Amino acid sequence: MFSKRTLENAFVAVAIIFLALNAAFKLATQAVVQRTQNREPANSLWHVERKEVLLEMDSWTRFTLDSGAQWAPLFPDGGIIHLRPGRTPYTVSMMHQLRCLDAIRDQLTRPIRERDAEPTRQCLNYLRQMVTCRGDLQVDPYQYAHNINAVHPHAIRRCKDWGAVYEKVRENQREYRAAEATSNVTPRAWLK
Repeated sequence: MFSKRTLENAFVAVAIIFLALNAAFKLATQAVVQRTQNREPANSLWHVERKEVLLEMDSWTRFTLDSGAQWAPLFPDGGIIHLRPGRTPYTVSMMHQLRCLDAIRDQLTRPIRERDAEPTRQCLNYLRQMVTCRGDLQVDPYQYAHNINAVHPHAIRRCKDWGAVYEKVRENQREYRAAEATSNVTPRAWLK
C-alpha cells in the first residue's frame, strides 16, 4: 500500500496540474476574447461608422407638441431594421428613443380623459435608462430657472453623425423590402 506521504505528494501534484491547466485555459480564453474584440466593432451585430459632427442647438421652433408630421420622419418605418440570420427585426436605439419622445408628445396633446398612461410610462422609463446608460457629460451653461435663457439657446455640440445612421437604416430597409419581394413572403403587418 502507499504511504501517507506518497498520497499527499500525489494529491499535491494533481492539484498543481489542475491549477496549471486552469491558468492555461484562462489565458487562452482571454487571448481569444481580446482578439475577437480587436477585430469586431463594439456592436458586432450592426455597426455604423460615424464621424464627429457639430450641432448648433436651434431656437426650438421645430418639433413642437402639435407637429406630429415633423416627428414621423425621425424614425422611418419605426426605425426597424432586419439583420441576419433570418432577417430578425430590431429597433435602432436612437430611433426608439425618438419614437418614445413622439409617443410622449402625442399623449400630451390629447385631452386627459383620452390619454393612455402605459406607453408614456414605458417610454419615460426607457428614456431614463438610456440617458443614464449613455449620459452626456458635456456641461451646459445654467442660470436660475426664472431667467429667460436658462440654457444657452445656440450652443454648439460635438456629436456622432446621425445622418450616417439614417443612411444605414434606409439601406437596410430597402434591402429587406427587396428580399421580401423576391421571396414571396408577406411582410409582417406591424412593420409597415
